Amino acid sequence: MRITRLLAAAICCFFATTYLVFSQDVSQDYIINQEGHKIYGTIKKSFDFNTITYIPFVSNEGVKTKYYPDDIQGFGLSNGRKFKSRHIPEKEVDGLVFFQIILEGNVSLLSYKNWFFIENEDYFLELNIVSEAKDAEGNLVRAKDREYMGRLSYMLYGPCGDVLQEKIATTNLSEKELISTFKVYYECEQIPYALNVEKLPFVRASLVAGAGIFFTQSYLTKDSFDEIPHVFDTQHNPYISLGIKLDQWRRLPRFAFDTGIGFTKGENVINMELFKPNQRYSATEEYSRSSLIVPIFINYLTFRTKKNEFYFGAGAVIRTNKLESKFSIVDHKITYEPVTVRLYEESVLTYSSSKFSPAIKLGINFLYNRRFGIVSEFQLEHISKEYTIDLSSRQSYYNSLVASYMIGFRL
Repeated sequence: MRITRLLAAAICCFFATTYLVFSQDVSQDYIINQEGHKIYGTIKKSFDFNTITYIPFVSNEGVKTKYYPDDIQGFGLSNGRKFKSRHIPEKEVDGLVFFQIILEGNVSLLSYKNWFFIENEDYFLELNIVSEAKDAEGNLVRAKDREYMGRLSYMLYGPCGDVLQEKIATTNLSEKELISTFKVYYECEQIPYALNVEKLPFVRASLVAGAGIFFTQSYLTKDSFDEIPHVFDTQHNPYISLGIKLDQWRRLPRFAFDTGIGFTKGENVINMELFKPNQRYSATEEYSRSSLIVPIFINYLTFRTKKNEFYFGAGAVIRTNKLESKFSIVDHKITYEPVTVRLYEESVLTYSSSKFSPAIKLGINFLYNRRFGIVSEFQLEHISKEYTIDLSSRQSYYNSLVASYMIGFRL
């Protein structure tokens, strides 16, 4: 089938772009061995170092080693992130883990998974919320005790303690809010500190301008009375798009969000025939169709190489269609005696004015660790009752399976 060949060509184009080769920056990663010495080399980049159990390290001499938290004191990445090995408070039997040092000074802020910790020379405490049951006029209710506020007040106590109280009272357990609170403390006390995530944005926002092509395959809905055999002159259309992509979330590094707006317009011809007892219908309609397309996707990064990352996405596509009929004629022939033929002009094709349809996609983000790059995506979308054919007082509804291939520039 023609549509099968077109789909195969689109998939080939999608995967063919994976061989693109780009240059790479020199790494400045390092580990800190048990003697406290830094050894420089390359650490294979992971999606989320907040949950990593070991690091694959290649020294500048080419020696490959896997390091677990028990093997080293910590490690650092070229982007400024630092990690140290230590026990989780009250869970020392579980062994060491890699904590990220978000901010360091006389009082440091650390994280592991989605938990935050505060540390000085004497204490290493978790910043948490405790849920406890309380009696309220005979009813047992669960209340949240923001224990972390008391621990922040205690650990950050000093001449500026009063200034901090208002800030702490409005601080929630998020990395951004905690960093903001620590900055108030250090700037007020005029104590030096180091913010190790300063070079890392909370999220990267990029514009993606692209162009691609749609391929469509249709089939009859289950609630239609009868199928009307028909064929379109072409089942593919080009389109252009402009969107925004939010990725490289600091706390959710595997997830990304993208949306945008696309436009497609094309002319086409539909031809059909319908046979009834002693009657024959044939019809032709020339039309122009334009569509505004708004995709909304949540993506999950599945695999990453040194230069590129691969992801799949799930979401929905909102389509707004405008159909302009240019010429339509129906040939109705009665085959019993006396044979009669009647020609009349009547539109036989109707597209839904708007549709909200589910979609999935596969994508490649080239040069993921640079500000500019290339995005390549293959998308599959299901549109229910996209168009209707009305001939001889019979209405048939058709679903569409739309495959598309897009390549664009991430700016």
